[in-house]
Amino acid sequence: MTTYIRASRLGRRDVLRLGLGAGVLSLTAARSRAQTTAKPDVVRIGYLTAARAWVVGKTDGSFDKALGVKVEWVPFPSGGPALSLLAAKQIDFAIFGNTPIVAGLSRKLPIQILGSPEIVATSERLVAKPGITTLRDLEGKRIAVAPSSTMAFALEALIRINKLDASKIKRLPLSQPDTIAAWKRGDIDATYINGPFWAELLADGGRQLLVSEQLQPSGVFVWNSAVVRSEFAERFPETAVAWLQTVQAQFDRYRSDPDGVSRILAKDFGAPFEAVRDTLAGLRYPTFQDQLSAKYWGDGPVAATDAPLIKALGDAAAFLAETGEIKRGDVPASFVPAVNYALLRRAFPS
Repeated sequence: MTTYIRASRLGRRDVLRLGLGAGVLSLTAARSRAQTTAKPDVVRIGYLTAARAWVVGKTDGSFDKALGVKVEWVPFPSGGPALSLLAAKQIDFAIFGNTPIVAGLSRKLPIQILGSPEIVATSERLVAKPGITTLRDLEGKRIAVAPSSTMAFALEALIRINKLDASKIKRLPLSQPDTIAAWKRGDIDATYINGPFWAELLADGGRQLLVSEQLQPSGVFVWNSAVVRSEFAERFPETAVAWLQTVQAQFDRYRSDPDGVSRILAKDFGAPFEAVRDTLAGLRYPTFQDQLSAKYWGDGPVAATDAPLIKALGDAAAFLAETGEIKRGDVPASFVPAVNYALLRRAFPS
């Protein structure tokens, strides 16, 4: 039975309560709308100091126009420094390697994954001095590699896969520009390095021993993920959506004109066109729509547990724990909550 209250029986206190309740609901709704549509004063985008297709949007203000706010671009040499910048709130977005991202998540860094638009194939390579012709020849040698990078992860993986004596291989943690200088001085014998840096080493007589794609049959996958600070995503979801859509637009631009984009980036980075072109061609570019499928991240939190890249994050975490990079007890029980499927679906509805 429904009970009706006659207006004449409502006292002054009842009216006040109803009015206050309606006011609170209205205020809550208004705050929710404001939070959804709010824009930051500035968006700080971190980018790797190597040619990447999506960074072509830096050269012509594509991100400024799409986001409708001031954009600051912050360079970093590898994944480790990117984690430091995110922790210090000096960048809001970045795209970098899966292994440092795993390390950051294991250390409870408040970041979220927004898909993986770059799968590493041939853009990262192991290059050695003349006279080193096999992987076994690396024993007793000095190998430079950027710390906390996908190259460092791949180097440790190839040592394990090929049953090399790790104690006989000296790993030198050097940034990629410092690696070039060390190579020229004769301080190193080999390096696992990103493009276009390897082009200079190959031109100087270096020999390519391996590319990261060759590790995939052994279950070792390397890729670059888009990452956002959790606080930023919660406060400015529409800006995060716009950023994702703009990133995808730059990849689409590259796919339609790879040589044109390569020339723009070669000029911007001060690198040879051929090296930049080959570096960009050494990555695979699944669209964000593609990534929301069983082939990559899965189509949502419930179905993502067995998704290949979720599993690969777990494998990377186990490997980093074995090498002492992270503590085994710090590894999350699941990496599914670290992926913001909701933002991805808002940006790229099916």
